[in-house]
Amino acid sequence: MKQSNVWRSFLISDLAGKVISVFKDVFLGIYFLKITQGNIVDVSIYYITFFLSYLVCLLIVNRLKKLNLVSMFRIGIFFNLMQCIILLIAGEKIANYIILFAIFASVGNAFYYYPEQILIKRVNKDGNFQNYITKDQILKYTISIILPIVLGYCISKNSYELAFIVLIVLISISFIFSLFIKGFDLNHGKINLRKFFENINNKGNRKLMILLSFRTLFRGLSSFGVLSTLITIITFLVVSTELSLGSISSFITVISIVVIYCTNKFLKKDKLSKLFIPMSIIQSIVVIILTFSMMYLDINHMIQVGTITISVGFVLILLYNIVNGISNPIFETSNSVLYYECMCKQEISIEDEPNYVFWFEIMINLSRSLGYLILIFVSKIGFNLNIISILIVGFTLMYIAFAYTLNKINKDYLLN
Repeated sequence: MKQSNVWRSFLISDLAGKVISVFKDVFLGIYFLKITQGNIVDVSIYYITFFLSYLVCLLIVNRLKKLNLVSMFRIGIFFNLMQCIILLIAGEKIANYIILFAIFASVGNAFYYYPEQILIKRVNKDGNFQNYITKDQILKYTISIILPIVLGYCISKNSYELAFIVLIVLISISFIFSLFIKGFDLNHGKINLRKFFENINNKGNRKLMILLSFRTLFRGLSSFGVLSTLITIITFLVVSTELSLGSISSFITVISIVVIYCTNKFLKKDKLSKLFIPMSIIQSIVVIILTFSMMYLDINHMIQVGTITISVGFVLILLYNIVNGISNPIFETSNSVLYYECMCKQEISIEDEPNYVFWFEIMINLSRSLGYLILIFVSKIGFNLNIISILIVGFTLMYIAFAYTLNKINKDYLLN
């Protein structure tokens, strides 16, 4: 099968994960907050259960030697489909089974993301990860422009039921395209972390693995964890409707696509790497300024912008999202490229690929769980706009550490 056809089939199949991710990132937390009457502890417990169960499920999935990687990937798409069907059928009653649903969702994620990361490496036989990841990110952000508005409109007009139906249709299309993925090695090794680290030490890659591990921990506490939930919540508290929330998400995604395009076109990797730390510091300073503005200004005060009247709170929230819409795609695209380039740099064998994936899943899911544990602890003190804003500042500062590790890995191991 031609490489271009493999790319196309895999990219479209991988839309299932992108579609469900858009829903989870933009609407799922708000949906759970609504059906639990604003209980942030229940929502946090859902995420913690999901992250930790996912690690156990990864080990189980890895042991299924009779299933090749593509078969696992298809099962993962099917489980994502079933999540949406369960949400559609159960409705608000899912609040009574939120832990069980988290475990079920983690099974689907294990079947989906365990093979996905290995398949990405094997689909790119020539090792051109920059090209693939850029196309993948642009496709992801294109979906992220259209889908939030569509789902937001569906929710506004017909509650969440119509949104679930839209998700079911899109994921079904991805499942069909997954039937055409073939043409490369689909076997996988067994997870054995002890042997994996022995191999890493023997090849002299121990320092790089330590840096990669810290990079993953800081990522889980910044761009890829509780911070995105907090920004979604604070945005919804100000704009009040899912349609407005989806519209803002789509607008920010347009900015993100422009940022990705310009970064890829005009900045070489070595120049981009030098910008990571200054960019993260500027981002943190801007977020601190916006947070104090949110706390001390009257967010309900209306201001005139041309012929449009908007609240101070809306302007501040929009700026919050714009700042993250600029920085996130740069960090995430660079991080994804780095992840696979370091896999090749360390000459990770086919046998060790599952260990590589599993180790970093441990790091990212433990750090994300820690983020939600902090949220639970702080929510016992109180949970309002000011507290959410302060938490956003704290987690945004983690970007500086994340940027430092990205820069150091690029400088010491990939650019020389």
